Amino acid sequence: MDNLLRKLANPFSHSETSYLSIMTWLTKWAIRSFAIPLTSESGSKGLLVIKKIRHWVIFACTGFTWFFYNVMYSFWFYKYIHNSHGSKALPVWQKTIAFFFLINYILIFGLYVCLFFRKRELLQVLKTCVWIETKCMSKGASQYTKIKIFSNIDACKVSLFAIPVMLGALGLFLPCMPPSIANTLLLECRDGWGDQDAEVWVRLINGFVQGYVWFSVPAVMVITITRVLLYPSVMVELWIKMIERQLGHYHYASHGLAAFRVAQVFQNLVNAVMSRPLITIFVFLTILSEIISLYVIITSWKNLSFGVSAFFYLMGIDYFVIIHIALHSLSKSYVVTVKFAKNMKSLRSRSAWFKKFLTSCPPLKVGMGDGKFFDGLTSFIIWQFCVDRLINMLLLEK
Repeated sequence: MDNLLRKLANPFSHSETSYLSIMTWLTKWAIRSFAIPLTSESGSKGLLVIKKIRHWVIFACTGFTWFFYNVMYSFWFYKYIHNSHGSKALPVWQKTIAFFFLINYILIFGLYVCLFFRKRELLQVLKTCVWIETKCMSKGASQYTKIKIFSNIDACKVSLFAIPVMLGALGLFLPCMPPSIANTLLLECRDGWGDQDAEVWVRLINGFVQGYVWFSVPAVMVITITRVLLYPSVMVELWIKMIERQLGHYHYASHGLAAFRVAQVFQNLVNAVMSRPLITIFVFLTILSEIISLYVIITSWKNLSFGVSAFFYLMGIDYFVIIHIALHSLSKSYVVTVKFAKNMKSLRSRSAWFKKFLTSCPPLKVGMGDGKFFDGLTSFIIWQFCVDRLINMLLLEK
């Protein structure tokens, strides 16, 4: 416990020599939300798809709660935001905040559904990542951890607990403010978002339920970011570098090049999990959330309470890190395999088998849809897209 508190207090001073422990820790806490169809049984090794009836019941209840929140919040948004005109029209910053929570509810529920239908592929990806890192460490891999990867993991770790605490407190003290649905079910909220007439029991129930929902929401995001996007890309990079190092030391070890097939199969497995609509939903969510977070921070921070401001600052930081690290990491597979093929062309130039095998090893790619894929510049292009849209929104408002 003392070690955990020390890391949370000073998350950037890492001494880990591998990603295994921190990834295991994040996965353990994420599956405790029962928003991921996986579990870790006591006495068993690793993870497995949930099988017990009570686990399925809790998982179904989580899904039903999400669906209920989606429906009720969408109804509230349509009635009080979309149809607000004339004297009843809300300020732009309030509409923007309401829209932020709407897209998060809907799109993260979409990620939840995608991971449910691809639960077996997800389980295989999680297990294979651990196998690859363990295998590479046994082959002598060392000093491959990077502080920028840990910074992304730290952001996920903090968000996993900070977001439900913030949103739970928001539901307790401001039950009429989004993303609460108490304003639709229980309260009239005559004085708008700042209405404080709710009974204590209503506040407590609303805060608890909202905190639980927003513990599940970051859990899905944490699994998607760390175990589906970030960790597999880092492991593919590590695996290819291990192959290259083996071929450099043992020029006649043909089995080293054959290990490239493992990377190909693993990348295809990861792409199966990330295929449409999951990767489309995630990129769309990232872009919109970053734009809206920056917009709210720049234009409306004077109108917000400390807790709401802190939430949007946290969201802005989180999505900034996601764009520059998590999304950028998706280009690692392509970049490292292009470099690998280039370096291997001059190696074993007399071996016809080597040349033929190398031609059957195209660069590994992570697709974005529409025939595009993540390359070395993708994260900066996405960030530029976010900034451009933010400037356009500010110009339109003026």
